[in-house]
Amino acid sequence: MPVVTMDRSRSPRLTSDSGARVRTSLAPSPTSVGAARRFVRDVLISRMVDEAVVDTVELLTSEIVTRALLHARSAEELVVILSGGRVRIETTHSDPEAPVPLDADAEATGPALALVQALAASWGVEPAADGSKRVWFEVIA
Repeated sequence: MPVVTMDRSRSPRLTSDSGARVRTSLAPSPTSVGAARRFVRDVLISRMVDEAVVDTVELLTSEIVTRALLHARSAEELVVILSGGRVRIETTHSDPEAPVPLDADAEATGPALALVQALAASWGVEPAADGSKRVWFEVIA
């Protein structure tokens, strides 16, 4: 699977049909949510992913990046993986606590994981050796 590091001055272009992994760094700033949405949209459109899938992935990306920024004050890395008919989004951040899914009727910052649970084919959390964690979801392309 090829690894492509995102250069913020250029649009990501992927050429492998067997899968791709594209990553970018995010600043600990509210503007990173919009940057993350644009990054994911650009990557998926460049791979000719169906518009409905792009919209869903963009929405869920916004939710997990927003949650990372609110609760962990960081969202250091965003990764888009296209493989096996699935789109996988990963965000890595420094909060070691596992996220707790809340009902969609929860406070304004709470429904993110309920939305991810409802729209993603799968999702999860993986701790890292350095104390950070990776929150991910997959959508069928």
